[in-house]
Order: sequence, then C-alpha cells, then structure tokens
Amino acid sequence: MLMVSGVGPREILTQHNIPVIVDRPVGQNWQDHCAFEFQYEMNVEGNAALEGDKQFLYQATEDFVQTQTGPLTNWGGDILGFEKLPNPYREALEQGVLDELAELPEDQPELEWLIASHGPQMAMTSYVTFTPAILAVTSKGTIGLTSADTADNPTIDPKSFSSPTEQALGVQMYKRLQEFVNATGLTKGPELKVGELGTSDADILEGIKQTGLPWYHGVASCPMGKENDPNAVVDTNGKVFGVRGLRVVDASVIPLIAPGHTMAP
Repeated sequence: MLMVSGVGPREILTQHNIPVIVDRPVGQNWQDHCAFEFQYEMNVEGNAALEGDKQFLYQATEDFVQTQTGPLTNWGGDILGFEKLPNPYREALEQGVLDELAELPEDQPELEWLIASHGPQMAMTSYVTFTPAILAVTSKGTIGLTSADTADNPTIDPKSFSSPTEQALGVQMYKRLQEFVNATGLTKGPELKVGELGTSDADILEGIKQTGLPWYHGVASCPMGKENDPNAVVDTNGKVFGVRGLRVVDASVIPLIAPGHTMAP
C-alpha cells in the first residue's frame, strides 16, 4: 500500500509509473526465520492418535472434561527450547561464519527447537515432529510490486536460508537433530519426509532445503530508525519519513528480527 501510494524505492515505483513522493526502502530489508520439519514414527503413544483414532479421542475428551488430564491438556507442542549451537558442531563452522555470528549479541540463541507428538494427518500411529528454526538470520528478502493496482498481489521473495551462514548453521543443526534422535530411543525408522540423508554437508544441505518453511515472523520491511539512516522508513513513533499524518503500526517497523516469536508480544 505504501509503494502504490508513492512511498518506496524510486527504482521500483518508476517501473510502474507511480509518482515518487518519498524515496525510502519499503520492502527491501525483510527478515524472517526459516524453520524445518522432520517427522519420525515413535515408540510411545502420542497425540497423533487424536486425529485418527476415534476411541482415543473419546477417552482423551473424557479425561479432559472430568479431571483436566490427558493429551488434550497439551498446548500443541511438547518441548520448546533455544540454544547456541554447541560443540562439536560449532567447531565445524568456518571462520567466516563464526565471525558473522560473533556480530550478534552474546546471549542470542541461534537455534530454536519445537518438538511435538504429532505427525501426518489422520495418522493411526504415533509420531514425533521436530521443528528446528534458524534464529541467527543473515539473509534479507524483498517485497515488490507487480503493478500499480492494489488489487494485484505483490512480489515476495523472502530469500530465506540463502546466506552461507544460515546454510552452515542448518547443516550442523541437522547433525544436532540426529544426536537427539539417536540418543533418546524415542524414534523408529527413517525420517518420513526426506528419509536418510547423505553424510556429506552438501547432501545434508540439499536434503534439508526440501523441508524448509517460513516461520511467519517477518519484520523490517519498513524499519524504524533515524531520518539520516538510508535503511529506515519510519521514526521511533512509527511516522513515515517525508510525509505527514502517516504511520506504520505493525511488526514491519521492527528493524532487526528477534530470536523468538515476533507475533507473541
């Protein structure tokens, strides 16, 4: 809406014959977390049966209504954790990757782990789903225009998981996942979506790319900052530079993505 109204990058606006009112980098610094999903059959009973076993669902409903116990007390995820990539995985990162990670706050986690006892829809057996996410975001995506008509969808290129640092973290993240899978005795059989990946970093990278998904934590497409900052679109009150009476009041004004769920606050 800002761009079709004349607030945005001059190059994009002129391509669509939109008069430029304010030349600001709207849509040019979008950041989002990239998550990955891995599913395994597991050796214990889990919540997947709620979708495929009517008797299990009936008993779970009775337990919840009568005693507030059982699987329906689960909020949807069993384990949620955050960490910096530990050794020996960190030791495998190249120096350039380590240098870029060192630019982040010392206490910032680089990985998130969401582990939940669910799997394919209408499953008749129990599954566990590991959903790790890269929190050390170093890639930046873009949002552009297909025309000057607000009825036409914008072009969106999140460029998620495109930077060498994110990809290096992703490979070691998968190796860390295998440590969880092999140590607990919780799972049985191969991963359901991509199966057993090769042992080389290149094979792992290509395999995990197949499971990547947006985490819907997008920020920074209208970042807040000082007026002399070429990357800023709004001031500390959300007011758009260069015009009067116009504010942006959503998460797009957050200039740097936080290592967590940006929709939670």
